Order: sequence, then structure tokens, then C-alpha cells
Amino acid sequence: MPADAELWVLRHGESTANVQGLIVSLPGPRALTEVGLTAAGRAQARDAAEAARAQGLSPDTLVISSDFVRARETAEVFAAQLGAGPVRIDQRLRERRFGIHDEGPASAYETVWEADREHRTPEGDVEPVPAVAARVGAAIADASILAAAGNPPAPHVVLVAHGDVLQIALALGEGRDPHEHREVPHLGNAELRRLGPHRPDPSVPRPPDPAAT
Repeated sequence: MPADAELWVLRHGESTANVQGLIVSLPGPRALTEVGLTAAGRAQARDAAEAARAQGLSPDTLVISSDFVRARETAEVFAAQLGAGPVRIDQRLRERRFGIHDEGPASAYETVWEADREHRTPEGDVEPVPAVAARVGAAIADASILAAAGNPPAPHVVLVAHGDVLQIALALGEGRDPHEHREVPHLGNAELRRLGPHRPDPSVPRPPDPAAT
């Protein structure tokens, strides 16, 4: 990423699953097309764009989003309000896989986070923290390349994704062990926050994004 570029993260706005208190994390019709934003979530995304503008983000900002509909809708509303170009999609920004907890109550997050704090692999086919950190780190590294490749280079990049994914990204940006992601102040719906200065080592092998567009 150019030296003067800034990398930001934006959590999706309020979704229908948030209102229902449900976990929706597995790729499929629910995550990809059905569980979108509420009216309040759309308003939050517009407000995030105004907050971004106040912090100096411009229409030249590159917006990259998870393909889950709640994130994609947030990114599209945010980009339109900011006057930015079309949103790019990166599947590596998808929500963490919560396995057996999918479509269950959001209270199950606490069980997973307890395992994270203890550096244990959560049970029930939950995606381990290192796997999330690897794909998020790869997405960050490729965002750097995309920002630099623009003509002119993008001065700002906003990654639009989900709670655990972005908490882990923020932990990486602070140089923390990603298992400590719950020690990072919690991102609210449609909260925009600048990522810390630490970046993944580009020499470390990383998973490619097979479907970035």
C-alpha cells in the first residue's frame, strides 16, 4: 500500500439476524441473499459514510466487501453515500464459520470466545482463529496491492465485513496475538475504525482469493 494510504475496517450495519439474535455464518442462501440490512442498518451505513467523510476519506476510497449480503449492502450504501466507485468483493472477508452454532442463538458466541481466549480450537466445526487470521491477513495484503495499482493509487481502503473477522483484523493491526481479539474494543454495527500499522508479512505463504471481483 502506498505510504500515504490508510486502511480502515467497517462492520456491517444492523441485520435481520442481529434483530433476531441469530448466528448466520455459513455460505448459502441465508447468508448470501436473505439476511440483509434492516432500515436502521441502511441508515447506519449512510451515517458511517458521513463519518468517513469527516475523517478525510474521499470518493477515491477503495471499498472491498465480504459477499455476505449484510456486508455487501452496507458496502454499497456506504460507497454510494461517499461517492466512491463500485464495491469489490473478496470472499476471504466472509463471517467466521460458527459450525454447529449456525442459525442458533447469538449467546453461543461466548462459548467460542472463551475457547479463543484459552488458545483452544472451539468444538463443533467452528473456524479456528489462525484460519480466520490467515485469510483476513491475505485479504489485507491484497488490498494493499489493489490500492497501489489504482490510477491514481487509492488514498484510503475500507474493508467491510463481520464482527469476529474484523476484531481479528484489528488485533493483527495492533500486533496482538489474534486469539486476543476480544480484548480489542468491540466494533458496533456500521462502526468505522482505522486499522493499526502492523501488516501481514508478504513473504509468508497465504491463501489466495479464488473469487475476488
